[in-house]
Order: sequence, then C-alpha cells, then structure tokens
Amino acid sequence: MDLVMARIILIHEGAVLKEFPLNKERTTIGRKPHNDIQLDDPTVSGQHAVILMLQNAYVEDLNSTNGVILNGKKVTRRQLNHGDVIRIGRHEMKYVDGHAEEFESTVVIRPDAAAPGAKPAAPPCKYQVSILSGPKKGQAIELVKPYTTLGSPGVQVAVVARRGRDYFLMPMSGTGDRNNPPRLNGEPIGATSKKLKEGDKIEVAGTILQFGSMGQ
Repeated sequence: MDLVMARIILIHEGAVLKEFPLNKERTTIGRKPHNDIQLDDPTVSGQHAVILMLQNAYVEDLNSTNGVILNGKKVTRRQLNHGDVIRIGRHEMKYVDGHAEEFESTVVIRPDAAAPGAKPAAPPCKYQVSILSGPKKGQAIELVKPYTTLGSPGVQVAVVARRGRDYFLMPMSGTGDRNNPPRLNGEPIGATSKKLKEGDKIEVAGTILQFGSMGQ
C-alpha cells in the first residue's frame, strides 16, 4: 500500500474540518496535543486510538473510555476499507484509500468530444459539476464519491457531500480567507451546508462550476 495515497477526512457536525494524509505507520488520535489528529472534545480520551498503515490499514482502540465506532459498530481493532467512517466522540473520520479513489475516475469526456467510432463509455453517474472557467474549462467532475473536494488546498476549498439522493455544498474549515468563502449562486456559503439543485453555480478558488445531472 502506498502510504501517501491514503488519508483521513475529519468531519464535525456535517462540516469537513481538515484532511490528514496517512503517510506514516502510526497516526494517533486523541484529546492531548501530542496526537497527530487532536480532537478538542471532553468525551475523547487523551490517547484514544491509532490508525496503523501496515500491509493494510487498521484502526485500533487504545483502551479509551468511550470506544471507537466503525460504520456504526463498536470495535477494538478492525481493517479499514475505502469509505469507512470512524466515529470518535462527536467527530467522524472518513477513511479514503487513494488507490480506490483513483480508480473512481473523476474527469469525464463529453460525448461530443469522443473520438469518431469510439465505443460508448460505461453509464455515467447521475450528477456532476461542470467546469465553466479556468484551465480545465469544458471538463466535468463526476460526483461518484460520498465527498468530492473542489478548489485548491491552501487557497480555497469546498466539499460536495452526497447524502442519499441529495447533494450538499459544505465549507471546509481552516482553508483560504475566511472573509472570502466559496460562493453558491453568487452568495457566500457561510458555515452551514447548502443543498444543491440543478443548475446551481459554485465559485471556489477562482473557478466557476455548475451542478447538474449528467446527459445520458
């Protein structure tokens, strides 16, 4: 397993707070500041859990008071798979396996841009965001993952989250200028998630994108 490829997405009350690359063998989680992922939560133990990147990825409870919940079930040690959700205290941590994510291709070629005589591609996902400006204008990002990150880390970032059949635009804390957040239809998205509807325009990191269903 390529350790750099995997990461944890930290989520609190529906908002994505930060991403942590799993680029070493042990990534500790807990309330004390020495942890790699520090959770400011009184229900979290000082040294609560650890994520181990061995031949496979594992989450292990370090004899915490309130335990580790993986996909709704309490565990002491369990192998992680792409998309698994770990709950510790009031926080959720989504495990992303970069290899699996890479397999879920995000950039699609529009039918009118396909080579003559080419066989039709596999059926696309239901929704996408089309890039309307910038160097990737004309491309689109399929919304096939539970969380799709838009923008540029360190500049401005937003996340499109899939919840059942609905999609929401969520702020990502700790990135970019707080006085200039991403915009939805020209309005700052603020600190809460916004439900997306057909034709909505998203502006993030100087790029304009449009949410909508994919043509069949």
